[in-house]
Amino acid sequence: MNQDQGIEIGPNRARAMASALSVAGTMPEPRMRTIVCPFCGSLSPDSGRCGTCSARFDPLSRQASQNQMGPWFVRDEKSAHRPGCNYSTLRKMVESGGITGHSVVRGPSTNQFWMLAKHTPGVAHLLGHCHNCGADANAEMFGCKSCGETFSADRDRQHMGLGPVRAIAGVPGAEALALHASEAQGAERIAGPAISLDGGAGSGSGSGTNGGGSGGAGAADPNTKARIDDLSRAVARLQRAWRRERSRTWISLGCAASVTALAIALVVLG
Repeated sequence: MNQDQGIEIGPNRARAMASALSVAGTMPEPRMRTIVCPFCGSLSPDSGRCGTCSARFDPLSRQASQNQMGPWFVRDEKSAHRPGCNYSTLRKMVESGGITGHSVVRGPSTNQFWMLAKHTPGVAHLLGHCHNCGADANAEMFGCKSCGETFSADRDRQHMGLGPVRAIAGVPGAEALALHASEAQGAERIAGPAISLDGGAGSGSGSGTNGGGSGGAGAADPNTKARIDDLSRAVARLQRAWRRERSRTWISLGCAASVTALAIALVVLG
């Protein structure tokens, strides 16, 4: 081999150089990481937006969603894992038609049990009727003119509205839970009427709830039962007093409205 002929390369070395050039010429493809969407919980590529619910991952969008979160939930199989909303957002959903009387919701006024919106306290009057008797109502009314039921709803976004822990027969620790047990108030109203397949409302409500929790209370001593009875009577007295004050308030408002109307009539006629 001389200088004019150049450098001779063996076949093995030629194949190695060709393989090295082939590898060097191939650019590595970037692989996007997968993260958990903070809004719906699905796995999604970290592209700045969830591939399932289309929510954005930037801090401003996170804070905007956080501001609207709350203890009210609307059942939607298409978005089964979305977070709950506050009461203001719930009202906007009613106004926009996103919630109807047959929508299934839960929140503080239902003890977080699912219920039809038209039977849900604090929501039914937004849809145009009383949750208790079904009479006509509107979003600006404080209570029902027919049955006197109030339409107030808990607006605290931190308050879930869960019911108290009560003893259940056969469950360990029933004696300790019985110390904090009390009779369920308005369980039938909270449970709501049963819905049959043809859309009608049955008569069954939540009567079984009271029976399930009463068996464990007998395990407490007589003094504890006496204290519970005293507290129940005190609660009943407070409820009666509250109803009387509510009636007086409505009467006062009616008198004030009559006096105002009379004064306006006198001013107009005078």
